[in-house]
Amino acid sequence: MDSRPPTLRDLAAKLGVSHATVSMALRNHPSISEATRKRVQAAARKAGYQGNVLVSALLTQVRRGRVEASAEVIAFLEVGSGADNTSALRPDLLVGLEAARRRARQLGLTVESFAVGVRGGESRSVGRTLFNRGIRGVVITPMPLDLLPLEIDWRHHSVVAVGYSYRQDAMHRVANAHFSGILCAYERLRACGHRRIGCVLRREEDARSLHYWRAGALAGPHLHGGAVILPLMLDEPAEARRGEFERWFRKVKPDAVVANYPDFVLGWLREMGMASGRGNGTGSEGWVSYASLDVTQGSGVSGIGQSWGGMFATAVDQLGGELARNEFGLPEEPKVTLVEGKWVEGATVRMR
Repeated sequence: MDSRPPTLRDLAAKLGVSHATVSMALRNHPSISEATRKRVQAAARKAGYQGNVLVSALLTQVRRGRVEASAEVIAFLEVGSGADNTSALRPDLLVGLEAARRRARQLGLTVESFAVGVRGGESRSVGRTLFNRGIRGVVITPMPLDLLPLEIDWRHHSVVAVGYSYRQDAMHRVANAHFSGILCAYERLRACGHRRIGCVLRREEDARSLHYWRAGALAGPHLHGGAVILPLMLDEPAEARRGEFERWFRKVKPDAVVANYPDFVLGWLREMGMASGRGNGTGSEGWVSYASLDVTQGSGVSGIGQSWGGMFATAVDQLGGELARNEFGLPEEPKVTLVEGKWVEGATVRMR
């Protein structure tokens, strides 16, 4: 019995079509009818056919008449343009992109960033560039919630989103484990003796977490004990809502506060004389502990360190697998992969 894996020509002979038709059908080429594409793809799955991401990349270059001595490019889409793109403004995304580049090199791929303009207004031009250059793999980095519709034909691409902010299409995505992260923060604060843990969230950031943060804030007291305090939800511009925060603070009297980067709530607590983040970790009268849900490396703040490097590297892993399997277009059954953060010991939480 022949145990070798089937080739394109084997599939073509079995189906009674040309090997070029099989090749294009596996790549979801629009010149092949949808019925034929589905028939070929079903036969390939049944026969156990497996493509090769690097061979596919080489053949794409051959078809376009230019074979390059370089790895296949995968595109990382960012909002903004030029020096004002997302990764230039957010240090966590810079960390993520560097991790993505390292992982891509290990897989024989290379990462290139593409700015889709303010709110995605230049996406049509980016989509044409991706198609003309034969770039098959795309990672969508975190996007604004008011993003304009991206004018990119996903039928030509394998695509993975990072986070929940891009919601125009159902696709595979890699995200931070928001719910377990905030529960970890509650558990740590309770272990330090805190009984009245309050949570302050920006509505926009909570929406970007698919409301897992608010859900975790509500579940925390029920799972780990302590007073039930409804989270304070701040509208934008959240940094201008100090008066609202102070009224909430006087009303609920928290002994610990959980909030998020860029940690302006910690600044308010310091200005109120309730926290400094520069102590020695021992208790003191009037001290309010602070835990961030997205600790910036080297900040000295206690809380959850999201693994941006892990998320971006995992997105590259998933995209590489899709390319190797010739999976293009939006999936019928989108998968979400969660990457856990870790508790970071800092100077803003004290024992009570």
